[in-house]
Formats: sequence, structure tokens, C-alpha cells
Amino acid sequence: MKENITVPKLVIIGDSAYDTNRFIGEDGSHFFKTNYGGAGTYSSVPASLFYRVGLVSNAGEDFNVDKLKKFNIDLRGFHTRKDEKTSRFYNILKTRDGQEREIAAEYNERLTATFDDIPKEFLKAKYFYISTMLPKNQKQIIEKLRNHNPNVIIGVDTFEEYANSDETREVFDLADIAFVDKEFSNLIQCKSKTKVIKLGKTGCILLDREHAQKFDATVIENVVDKTGAGDCLNGVFMNLIANGYSNEVALKKAIEIATLSIKDFGILHIKDRIMTERDEAR
Repeated sequence: MKENITVPKLVIIGDSAYDTNRFIGEDGSHFFKTNYGGAGTYSSVPASLFYRVGLVSNAGEDFNVDKLKKFNIDLRGFHTRKDEKTSRFYNILKTRDGQEREIAAEYNERLTATFDDIPKEFLKAKYFYISTMLPKNQKQIIEKLRNHNPNVIIGVDTFEEYANSDETREVFDLADIAFVDKEFSNLIQCKSKTKVIKLGKTGCILLDREHAQKFDATVIENVVDKTGAGDCLNGVFMNLIANGYSNEVALKKAIEIATLSIKDFGILHIKDRIMTERDEAR
């Protein structure tokens, strides 16, 4: 008898990679850390703390997917590609809080997730989040998702490198939910019904039919690693609204989790971090 597996209400499409970051220690010395990275990983791991989430992602045979299995992530859309090397992202931090950094990548374009990587079962989901990738790839996925289900709700984000391109603006006009860094003035004016304007460490502005409201974040003095904090926020927000939460409640919780994410290296720590914070609050 075939097992009946429930389809997650949110499916996240994006990269799984390794991040190698050069940090600055308290004494000014430099040290390196390699963590699980990629926008798909950074958004799906924290999102899975609330409800099961589907992940569509490709990685090389050097990627250890076992650690992702410890989270509430449906990995039917995760593909390990033989003879391929997982993408690597490198961040050289210029300041201890990570606000200034240089970024480089060894990106394997053959591992970019596409519509064809989405399992047939996942296409029943109502919510999709297409994380940072080339705008042409985002557009192709959006068009095919809409063709399959015109009522699907889609969220998007982008890299700074592509923020001012006409194609990225077109992608954001097609999306229902846009996550926009405050510097991306071109995208703030997009046609998305819901916009989350990310202000960095101070919080976010929610723009939708009911809100034009700022939501504050707790400013962390001793930031450990802010890599992927924006992806974390996006994933949590999307999964909460997919499961019936209001935009307002979802954004407050997403900001809270994103703030916790910068207190340690990478993102796999987030579950233990939440438990620690709860214990300390008692």
C-alpha cells in the first residue's frame, strides 16, 4: 500500500551550498568557519521549526544532507547530483558585526533549481518561495507555476547584484510577496500586493492592503554571524502565512527568529538557540 504523505503548505526553491566566512575575533585576529549555506537552506531550516516545509534544491555529491533530515523539512525535492561539486560562497567580513563584507562565489550553475526539479506532489502546495537566484530563472519558475495553478501565491527575493535590473523588476511585479532590502528603491515600487522592506538590524516595514507599518527588531550588540539572516526571515514569514497567520503576526515572529539566528554561526544552531533562549527567560 502506498504511503500517503501530506504535502507541505509552503515549498521553498533555492540553493543548498557551503559558506566559508572569514570573521574578526574580539582581539582583532581573523578566523574561518565553514557552515551549511545557500538561500534554500537558510530559509527552510528556520521555517521548519513551525510547520513542515518542502525544499526544492540541488547539491553536489559532497553535500551531507543528513543534517537537514534532523529538521521538519520534506526533502523529496532535494537532489544530490553525482559528479557535481556543491556551490561555495565566501564572505570576507570587514567589520565584526558583518555589516561590511566582500562576497565571492564558486557557483555551480548546473545545480540551480528549476521548475522541473519540483516533485509532482509539491505542485499541490498553495505557497511557494523562490529564493535568491538569477532573475531569468525566477521568472521561468513563476510562469510555469502560474500555468499549473493560477491561484498559487509566490514570494521572491534577490541579490544586490541584480536589484536594479529590468528583469528583476519584472519578477517582483509578477510575485505576490516581495522581500526588498531598503536600498533597492527600484523594487520597493514593484506591483507585489505584499512587500516586506528589510531595514537590516532595526527591523522591517510591512506594506500591504492593511499596513504601512514598521516592526522593530531587538538590536544585538555582539553579532556572531548575520549571514543568511534575511533568508531566515523570509522563510519563517512565508511558512507562517501559508499556515494561516496574519502578515503582522508572521512578520513579528520572523524578525524574532532572524534576530536569534545571528547569535551563532550558520543556521543549523537555530533550534537549540530557541530552546536556550526559552530556558534563560524562565
